[in-house]
Amino acid sequence: MMRIGVTGAFGFLGANFVAALLEDRGRLGFEKGGIEIMAFASRTRSNPLFDASKVVIQGLDVLDREDLVRKFSGLDAVAHFAGRVDYRPAAMRAVWDTDVLGSKRVFDAALEAGVPRLLYASSVCALGDGARDGSAARLADESSAPYGDARWPISFASPSEALAAVEDSDAGDYGFLGTARVAYLDAKLAGWELAKFYAREKGLPVVTIFPGTAVGSGDLHHAISKLIDTVWEGRLRLSFEGASSFVGVRDLAKGALLALARGRPGEGYVVAGGEEDNLSYAEFQSLVAALARSEGSFAQNRPLVPPRGLLLGLAAIAERAMPEGRLTRAFVLSGSLRNVCSAAKARAELGYEPSVKLATAILECRRFGEIQRAATGPARGQSLAPVLRSP
Repeated sequence: MMRIGVTGAFGFLGANFVAALLEDRGRLGFEKGGIEIMAFASRTRSNPLFDASKVVIQGLDVLDREDLVRKFSGLDAVAHFAGRVDYRPAAMRAVWDTDVLGSKRVFDAALEAGVPRLLYASSVCALGDGARDGSAARLADESSAPYGDARWPISFASPSEALAAVEDSDAGDYGFLGTARVAYLDAKLAGWELAKFYAREKGLPVVTIFPGTAVGSGDLHHAISKLIDTVWEGRLRLSFEGASSFVGVRDLAKGALLALARGRPGEGYVVAGGEEDNLSYAEFQSLVAALARSEGSFAQNRPLVPPRGLLLGLAAIAERAMPEGRLTRAFVLSGSLRNVCSAAKARAELGYEPSVKLATAILECRRFGEIQRAATGPARGQSLAPVLRSP
């Protein structure tokens, strides 16, 4: 019996990972029933993608090292998906604490508990723009980094600066956040540097994945579904000028399983869709709108893409008028980046092959939201996987 712990087990990515693990145990080489899943949670403790009775649910605070050590003891592997995405100025420290110091606590606890295998979910935003040399066709990969790119709004000029910020904040000094422009980007970059450091200097058996922008079922907290819904319903007619590597979340979950089973400790793997899924946000929104129109919606054909400077000015006004609002300068800066990557390494080393069409993933995302809105809520723990996870 293999015991696997999953942080953020009921979030968008974590829940899809757990669902894939329950459905496809053979991918890790174990017989049916040979895996016990410890589903670690903070607030959310259910997700319709899987039957909660099939896992052991435990509360977990990723900032509490002693709790982590206790919960990790005896586990054969840990998949760390817990994290926070928030672009509001008031949330900068919370994002850093969860995504960086939380990951550091997880790494330390995994070492102390002797966990033989650790999967860490980062983001493609930690890799920067592969076309910074002027080649519009070049994709970022696991060897890419944003240091020295004036267009990338990060606070650090080198890996050592990123690691120094981790040490400073761990000691209570958050001074660097005073000049941070996008705390989420800083956090994901620092987390990746931390994972490499722990693998290199401390022998932590950590394998990192860089998920693209995931699309599909299970998005209870509106990571991508809010964008899809507002475009689908004709309520959003503008777009950012940036681009991303989109990926069906079911493919992402399978890629994460492969990385856990086959990835080399200390290495990172981009888990994204095919190259045809590297789209500008305007192209993605146009695809959503086309699907919506095919089902009778009056979604706009193609969104307008205002200059970044104009949106930054509007965001600055919005931040003062509505401090808790979604339109912030950090959000605009993030949406203006070219986050397109290649998953060639995952294909070559892990046997990863994306198979979910992006249009299918969009429809699954929309359908999931409709079901959630139409019902007062499914019976706690009841699986909606047969409805939401298309073959």
